[in-house]
Amino acid sequence: MEPSELLAQVQREIESDLPRLDADQLTTFKKHAILPYCAPISRYGCIENVVVVARNGDEVIYWEDVEEGFNVSPVGQDGRILEHWCNQDDLGLALNSWIHGRQGTPRLGPAQQID
Repeated sequence: MEPSELLAQVQREIESDLPRLDADQLTTFKKHAILPYCAPISRYGCIENVVVVARNGDEVIYWEDVEEGFNVSPVGQDGRILEHWCNQDDLGLALNSWIHGRQGTPRLGPAQQID
């Protein structure tokens, strides 16, 4: 998918999710939202792009176009997404990991290739 198409798709997802956010989620999103941009991620050894929509220190919330969901990951100094997650979370669930901490959000761990 072309970057412009990916950015447009993510903007539609954000607009769809915003009305469903509770007050804490909306406050957190407004505090950390950034202009969405494409960032590199390694998916099973292949470098692809995801769209970053929010940043909180050294973590970002990004849209995973394969799973069609939002994920939280540390981000490298070079802007690279460091953990490939396969969650199909809506924006509110991803924000909950910042509101309640990672312990408050059930997670299985970053994706791993099956040999």
